[in-house]
Amino acid sequence: MAKIAERAGVGVGTVYRHFATREELLGALVHRSFGLAVDNARAAAAHPGSALEGVRLFFLATMRDRERFVLPLHGGPLVFTPATRTRQADVRTALRTLLERGKVAGELRADLTPEDLIVASSLLSRPLPGTSDWDGLARRQIDLMINGLGPSAPPTG
Repeated sequence: MAKIAERAGVGVGTVYRHFATREELLGALVHRSFGLAVDNARAAAAHPGSALEGVRLFFLATMRDRERFVLPLHGGPLVFTPATRTRQADVRTALRTLLERGKVAGELRADLTPEDLIVASSLLSRPLPGTSDWDGLARRQIDLMINGLGPSAPPTG
């Protein structure tokens, strides 16, 4: 708690006044992080362009916010309140809306799920050790993924 207070620029007493335990603080951080994820997913779903561009925006927003996330898939704790579970479901709902729009338009493969986007964005947000230009490398991976999310061609044979 002392290190957290120091990084926040407040005294440890201030932290304890707001959060009685470490778990309470972590729970609040996870809840806030899911709020960011919901905002990013809703913005992607509301994007007026193609669903593929919406997916790209979701990936880029996750990269942008990576230092602000304290989420289980980002190495954070498994601390979930009922309100946090609701936010977690809201992320999936927003992404499902985006994916359905893309599938109906023929832009996205039929088997793509919200969980696919969540896992991919989580992987993109964690820089690989020893990588000097993670943002450049991650943007290339986004381009590769976006190209692979379109509808699959029927197998030949």
